[in-house]
Amino acid sequence: MKKLFLLITMFMLALSLLASPAGWSELQRDLGIQAAQFKDSQEHQVLRARDTRTYQVGDTATFWKWNLSVMPPLWVQTPATCRAVGDLCYVFVADSEWNVHMDQSDVDTVMFRLEESTVNDPTQGLIEMDIELFGPLPDELDNDPRLIVFYSALGSFQGSAFDGYFSPYNQVTEAQAQQMNPPGHSNECEMIYMTCYPLDPVAPVRLSVLAHELQHLIHWGQDANEETWLNEGCSELAMVAYGVPDPITGFPSNPDNSLIAWNQTFADYVKVMLFFTYLQEHYDATGLIRDLVADPANGLVSLNQQLAIHHPDLGFPELFTNWNIANMLDAETPGNGLYNYTQLDLPQFATTNLNANPYPSNQAIQPYAADYLAYTFSSEPFGRVMSSNIDLRLTALFFDPLGFCTELIDLGAGNLIELFPNLGNHHRAVYVLSNPSSSQAHYNIYQHVSSDDLLNPALTEPALACYPNPFQAESGLLRIQVRGQAQNPGSLRIYNSRGQLVRRLDSPDSAGSDQMRLDWDGRDQSGSPVSGGIYLLRFDTGAKSAFQKLCLIR
Repeated sequence: MKKLFLLITMFMLALSLLASPAGWSELQRDLGIQAAQFKDSQEHQVLRARDTRTYQVGDTATFWKWNLSVMPPLWVQTPATCRAVGDLCYVFVADSEWNVHMDQSDVDTVMFRLEESTVNDPTQGLIEMDIELFGPLPDELDNDPRLIVFYSALGSFQGSAFDGYFSPYNQVTEAQAQQMNPPGHSNECEMIYMTCYPLDPVAPVRLSVLAHELQHLIHWGQDANEETWLNEGCSELAMVAYGVPDPITGFPSNPDNSLIAWNQTFADYVKVMLFFTYLQEHYDATGLIRDLVADPANGLVSLNQQLAIHHPDLGFPELFTNWNIANMLDAETPGNGLYNYTQLDLPQFATTNLNANPYPSNQAIQPYAADYLAYTFSSEPFGRVMSSNIDLRLTALFFDPLGFCTELIDLGAGNLIELFPNLGNHHRAVYVLSNPSSSQAHYNIYQHVSSDDLLNPALTEPALACYPNPFQAESGLLRIQVRGQAQNPGSLRIYNSRGQLVRRLDSPDSAGSDQMRLDWDGRDQSGSPVSGGIYLLRFDTGAKSAFQKLCLIR
C-alpha cells in the first residue's frame, strides 16, 4: 500500500495517535487484522447468501472514499458510474471526473491491462497474473467474484500525490466499520481505489501500482496479519511481474539494511522487491510464493516452513547468502544462473575498500543484512582476517580486469575467517559478508601477522592452507595453497585418519614463485571418491614439511 502508508502517516499525525514511522505502518496492518476478525461472522454469511450482485455499463453507485486533499482526511460519498464490465472486474469512474480527467479511451486501456495483457505477458492481464502468483481474490460480502476498480480524484496534500490504495474497511459491513479503530465506512465489496487526478490514470507506473495494491487485497484474504516486509515484498514483486518495477535506488548504496525491518523508506521497498524477485525467479517453480501468502504463520517463520516443504535441502541462511551474492553479481556465471536476475538489471552495490588503511574496525551488520568488502590485488602480499562477535557467512568473488567474475569460493561460516588470497592472478576480489541471524554483528578486519601463517610474506618454510574447510566434495574442488616453498619442487600427500595414503599431487614447476596452488577433487589415486572424515595434508620439499588438517563431508 505504497501511497496509503503516506496517507496513514499524515492521518495519524493529525490525530496524534502514533509517534514513529514504524507505528504508522503497523496501523495499516492493524486495520487489516481488525477487519479479519469479522470474517465469516453471521452478518457476512447473511450477505453472502443473497443473490449475486452484478453491474452493467451505465449502472450508478455511490461509494465511500477518503478526501486526501485535506488532513486529517475526510470520508466522503462520491457518485460514480460503471464504465466497463469484464470477466474479472468492473471499472467505475467518479461522475465528477468523467470526460474531465478520465475518458472512455482511458477506461479501455485500463481494462486491457486488467484482463488481457501486461507489459511482460501478452497472454494474461494483471488480475489473472496476481491470482496465479499470489492466490485467489477474496469474496467476503457481496457474493460477486468480480473486483471493483474505482477511479476518482484522490488529490494531493502538500505536494504528495496518491496513486491508489486498498482499504480493509471495505471487507466488513458498514456497522462493523464503525466499530473499528479509528471508525470508518465500508462499500461492502472487494475494491481498489485508484487516482485519475492529479496523476495520469493510464501511465505505465500507475497500472503497475494497481497490481501492487491488488496483491494487498489478496494477501488480506489469505493472511491478514502478515508482517509488513513480506506483504510489501509480494506487492513489489507484483510490479516486477507486471513489467514496470520500482527504480532500484537507495538500497544498493546501503545494503546494511535488515531484510525484515520496515521503516517506510524507499530503500525498504527496493530491498524486499529484490528479495522476492530473486525468490520467485529461482525457487518458485513449485508455487512457493502462493503457499507463502496462504501460510497462516508470518514473516521468517512462514518462509522457513515453506522452504522446508518446497526445498527441503535449502535453509534460509543459504537462500539469504545466495541472494546477497546475486545482488553483487547479477550474472549468469559463475553459478549456472543461480546469482542472476532475469527481470531486473541491478546497479553496482556499494563496497568497503580493503586497500585503505586503517582496515575496517568495529563495523556493524544489521540482522538479516550484508556488507561487501572489495580489494584490488597488487604486488604486495595479501593477508586479511575477519573476526566478528557472531558467525557470519563469507563468500569470495574474484574478478578479472574487465570486471567479469571468474571464480566464486564459499569460505563457510564462522567468527574468525581468513579472506581467501589471490591464487589465480585475479585483479579484484569482493568478499560478501552475510548475516542471516537475528543478532547484530560487529566485525573487524586486520592484517595477519602470525609468524607461522601462510599469509606472512616473510615465510621461509613451506606452509599449507586449504579452502573451503570443511570441504563438501560434491560442491567442487578443494583449493590448496602452498607458500614458502621457493624454488624447491615438492609433492602433496593426502592421508586418511588411519594414516593410509589416499592421493598424491605433485607440484607444478613454480619457476621461482613463492606460492603455488593445487586442486583436489575428493578422489583417491584410482579415481574413486573417498569417504567423509578427517584427512591430513602433508607437503614435502625434501628437507622441510608442512601439515594441514581437513574435514571432508559427503
